[in-house]
Amino acid sequence: MALIVLLGLLIGRLYQLQVRQHEKHAADADANRLRTIEIPAPRGLIFDRNGELLARNRPSYQLAIVPEELPDDDLDTEADEEYEAILQILESLGPNLDRNAVLDMQRNLHRSLGWLDYRRILVHNKVPFSVFEIPYHEFVDLLIQIGVVDATTGESTPIEEEAAAASMVSLPDLNQPLPIEGLAFLIQNLAQTRQQGNSSEPFPILTGLSREAAFTISEQSFRYPGSRILDVSVREYVYGELASHILGFMGPIPSSLAEAYRERGYRSPAELVGLSGVEAEYQDILRGTPGQRTVEADIFGRVGRTIDEVVPQPGQDIILTVDIQLQRVMYKALQEMLTAQDAISGVAIAVDPRSGQLLGMVSLPSFDNNIFSEGLGETYTRIIEDERRPLINYAIGGLYPPGSTFKIVTASAGMAEGVITPRTVIVDEGPIYLPNRFFPDDPSQAQEFVSWNHHRDFNHGPLTLREAIAVSNDIYFYYVGGGYPQTFIGLTQEALAQWARVFGYGSATGIDLPGEVSFSVPDDQWKRVNWASSWVQGDSYNMAIGQGYLLATPLQVLQSLVPIANGGMLYQPQVALQITNPSTGRTQEFEPRPIRDVGLNRVTLDTIRLGMRDAVNAVEGTATRGQIEGVIVAGKTGTAEFCEYDPALEDCRRDEEGNLPTHASYLAFAPFNNPEIAVMVFVYDGGEGSTAAVPVGTAILDAWFTIKGLGSLETGTG
Repeated sequence: MALIVLLGLLIGRLYQLQVRQHEKHAADADANRLRTIEIPAPRGLIFDRNGELLARNRPSYQLAIVPEELPDDDLDTEADEEYEAILQILESLGPNLDRNAVLDMQRNLHRSLGWLDYRRILVHNKVPFSVFEIPYHEFVDLLIQIGVVDATTGESTPIEEEAAAASMVSLPDLNQPLPIEGLAFLIQNLAQTRQQGNSSEPFPILTGLSREAAFTISEQSFRYPGSRILDVSVREYVYGELASHILGFMGPIPSSLAEAYRERGYRSPAELVGLSGVEAEYQDILRGTPGQRTVEADIFGRVGRTIDEVVPQPGQDIILTVDIQLQRVMYKALQEMLTAQDAISGVAIAVDPRSGQLLGMVSLPSFDNNIFSEGLGETYTRIIEDERRPLINYAIGGLYPPGSTFKIVTASAGMAEGVITPRTVIVDEGPIYLPNRFFPDDPSQAQEFVSWNHHRDFNHGPLTLREAIAVSNDIYFYYVGGGYPQTFIGLTQEALAQWARVFGYGSATGIDLPGEVSFSVPDDQWKRVNWASSWVQGDSYNMAIGQGYLLATPLQVLQSLVPIANGGMLYQPQVALQITNPSTGRTQEFEPRPIRDVGLNRVTLDTIRLGMRDAVNAVEGTATRGQIEGVIVAGKTGTAEFCEYDPALEDCRRDEEGNLPTHASYLAFAPFNNPEIAVMVFVYDGGEGSTAAVPVGTAILDAWFTIKGLGSLETGTG
């Protein structure tokens, strides 16, 4: 009887397993047998305005870890099976795990984990690692360079309050290789983090494997559970450092941005995304739509036949407004000038003033953005250690006094507000003096204001506005910007500040590139808030000639020239010209983006334009080196003093004669009667604009008209 009962129970259980729970177990079996693999979409290509290929894709191989395929830790043993498996995977690399590979791996892990977790994991596991200390005021710059700053918004991620308060911040030194055990601990921690999400999603730990190495490792993968070779495509930039600040570069999603990307539909935190430049600005457009493949896999994780597949949709191609031929000339001319002047950095920008389209943009020092595609290595080390911060695009990320290039704004404001007319004459008889407001009757306490020519022992004498622009006389613009006691009523500080804003100062230009900065236009309220003192007449004098508290990016300075060149319209600078869908052939054009008409009448515009033409073409002009055969050029030089703090002096650095160092700059447009190109050149600590900046601008304009075949467009002086 007992045997019959037992047999009945077994038959019932068998019926439940084979019939009633068949569907459930079949589904579980399929889940163990089938695997879904995301198929990245081919990334869109990037071209210049003439169809020259700038960024493309090429095949490559990566070693990745699949968290769910790592062995579970056996609690009955002291060994950490998961850690040991990762260690074996690393050891299997053999000679492929050289110094550069280790540096590449730890930098990618640092980017994925974040510097706080990276340091915590190593400390917790007692792994020795090198550190370096950095002053806190340089800390944010470093965050930008190592990719911890959101390139799409320009906002940095939160950092520890104690780090923010400290004068020095201690950071892991990514230039010193970790022991293999340290790499294993970091990878294990990252794998455990990924197991909380999609644990079947592989994340790469080593990029740039050769085809031979990838094949060898793949053949032995059954020995190393949790490892997988990924067949991927990586970005290749045809012109390297020539256009790196425009195009940008790619890298794994930083840990600080993982959630934001997940909300945008990015499943894998290991996916490569644009981190700067056009690659970041148009990330979603270039990315396309990933597909997926459902495959069978054996118990070792080896992939078998395909069960189902959703084909990825390629990313869209982008055609830029940039002319790579002009870009090459700009780069070479600026680099040669930096070398000649022993200058540490510089910027050259060219736009079409009729539309705001960017024709070229160079920021030096530059870098080869190809190093971010595969294996960062020693080249990356040199870039990060370079105190000149080559990863920063100084055209939009550097703030400098505009110097005399700002005089076109002061002139516009003076004419528009009725302070001066084209016939207003102001006499330069030498330095002028403002009485000290606390000791108005003591001449020895008066503040002296000079023009550049006074250092060369000559005065300009009586000048009209046109003449003052041509010779860049400071006395004239002191009067216009701030007046002179009992003799001349100049602009109010409110009017000068407002006209600066009208021309684009004080707000970002809106260019379609990440990383742009801006600085508030200084006025009385700004000074009270930031300096706890009121605005004085001397402040207006300084601002009128582009000095004092006024700061701007080189692109903002160039943007202020555009309305003068085109007849009054301020445009938003534009990098993308067209988007093309390679699957459908459909295109989307980017139209010019006018911001506002600055509201100047024809007399004002003509007077300023003529003054700029004379600066280049008149004998006494400050930019006579800007002349081009067959093309009439209008220009304005700038030479701006700045303070570079010298710790030894506990004061600003000065030369033997006590003079502050100066930045050199130059604004120009051509042809004069129908401008189609406007340029801005800036040389950090370059000396005088006429010496260091004008020759670069001339080379750019000359190249443009040679490229366009317009060598004899205009004659005469008009």
